[in-house]
Amino acid sequence: MVSLQTVQYANVGVGSLPASLVAVFMGATSGIGQSALQHFAQHASSPRIYSVARPSAVASHDNFLSSLRQSNPTGTYNLIEADVSLISEIDRIVAGVKENETKVDILFMSAGFMAFEGRKDTREGLDPSMTTRYYSRLRLVQQLLPLLNNAPSPRVVSVLGGGLEGPLNEKDLDLRDPKNWSFWNSSIQSGTMGTLALERFAQANPRLSIVHWFPGTVATPGLARANKFGMSPTNPTSADEAGQRALFLATNDRYAVHGGLVPVPIGLSVAKKSGGGIFLVGPQGESADSEHLLAGLRKRGVDETVWRFTEKVFAASTAQAGHSKDEL
Repeated sequence: MVSLQTVQYANVGVGSLPASLVAVFMGATSGIGQSALQHFAQHASSPRIYSVARPSAVASHDNFLSSLRQSNPTGTYNLIEADVSLISEIDRIVAGVKENETKVDILFMSAGFMAFEGRKDTREGLDPSMTTRYYSRLRLVQQLLPLLNNAPSPRVVSVLGGGLEGPLNEKDLDLRDPKNWSFWNSSIQSGTMGTLALERFAQANPRLSIVHWFPGTVATPGLARANKFGMSPTNPTSADEAGQRALFLATNDRYAVHGGLVPVPIGLSVAKKSGGGIFLVGPQGESADSEHLLAGLRKRGVDETVWRFTEKVFAASTAQAGHSKDEL
């Protein structure tokens, strides 16, 4: 276990990193993402931050970013309005970042929700709970790869279910058959497909450090929703602590393939990577192990099958977006 005191001490070192680190946040309008963004802005020197907010959250998130400007006026805070339940919106987000930046140092993704009310597809024909937790995240990584690879020590953090991977429904990867879909099945499917796809990115981009984190139960608006549907886990971690741990994952060399950011605290070692080359991390910062499942999936080429399917979904969504523009 990595103690909170160790995390806090290490995070002070973020202030000693080179100025103008570029960080992109998707899912920082509340909960863990917002807390991570706040702690990053608090510690970093002249950070250049891009944060994505859905239309309904733009006003409140703009107020939040204004508070960060007051606490750290040396930073640059950019709000990008987009609905990340639509894959087609991701390319527009990336275009906005590319207009102003030549590199991205940190990509932090925590968008998503559990669809307790049932599946209600978007206009792209996809389950939005899977889109926000899988398709849009992986599209964002894919499209930002050129800028990530331009950074000295690039890092991707995906907050979902690292270490909680489970068997995939390989015959219905997007769970289109109503018999296969449930809010829990969509969660396992998103997390497991996410790990396999992130491992492919790690293998193709050996300088890129990728963390898939399961934060445990955290006192967020998502947990408040879960309580209304009969899920009442005890002793949740505060969002503030989770945000500090998130910053540690995003900036500490304990979770780096080559180092270059904040040094590993004394008494700790570099975390163990999965067989596919990413860091699966549990709530307290320790390596999780899903090799009993993942090794078999890789051996059978399921990672390749998942990615081919994902690329087809990407192509369909971008083609649909193109037709919509033509109609306008």
